Amino acid sequence: MGNSRAHAVFRTTDAEEAYARARQLVGLLEHVDAEVYVSAEVRTVEEARSVARLLPGAIVDWVEDRRDPVTGEHLYCALDAATAGDEEIRAELPVYFSADVPVATVGPEIVRAVGEGTTEIGWHGRWPDDPETDSHSSDKYDGVQLVLHGDQAQIDEWTPHHTVFVHVSKWGDVSRAEKLAAEIGGEVIGDVQIGW
Repeated sequence: MGNSRAHAVFRTTDAEEAYARARQLVGLLEHVDAEVYVSAEVRTVEEARSVARLLPGAIVDWVEDRRDPVTGEHLYCALDAATAGDEEIRAELPVYFSADVPVATVGPEIVRAVGEGTTEIGWHGRWPDDPETDSHSSDKYDGVQLVLHGDQAQIDEWTPHHTVFVHVSKWGDVSRAEKLAAEIGGEVIGDVQIGW
C-alpha cells in the first residue's frame, strides 16, 4: 500500500504545451495502462457539455461538498450533462467530472474543453529499468500526471500555470526524475510530493 512519489518536471502557463510535454513522457513509459484517469472541474455550461462528450459515463460531483441538512450525509450530484438543459446544468456548477477512459481517447481536445477549471490527467504505467541510474520499474507507482491550473500532485489550490509530474516508485527516485525531465527540456522543480 502507500502512494507514489511525484516530481514536478515542467511548468508553464500554456496548457497545450504542458499536455505535449506530458505526452512526450508517456511515450517513454515501457508500458502504459489501457485506461487514463481524468478529473476535470467545469465552471460553465459549455465546458460541461464538451467534457461530457469527451468523458462519456463520467461520475459527476459538486466541487463543494453538499450534505443533507437533516442527516448530515454526503449528497451525490445526479447531473447528466448529456441530457440536462442549460439551466439545470448552470444550477449545479461548478462540478467535477471524473472517469477512467481508454488511453487513445485522451487527446489535446480535453485541454481545450476544460477552460479555467483544475484538471488532472494521470497515465499509469511502468518506466523501463535503468541500470545507469540504478532505477527499477514499479507497475503500481510509475506514470505521468498533468495538472492543469495546479502545482500539486495532490490537487490543492488553483494556479494560473500547469504542471507535469513524473511518478517514480513508492520511495521516490530523483535521479530518474532528473533524467526524465531532461528528456522533455525540463528540470525537477521543488521537493518530491505525495503522488497517487
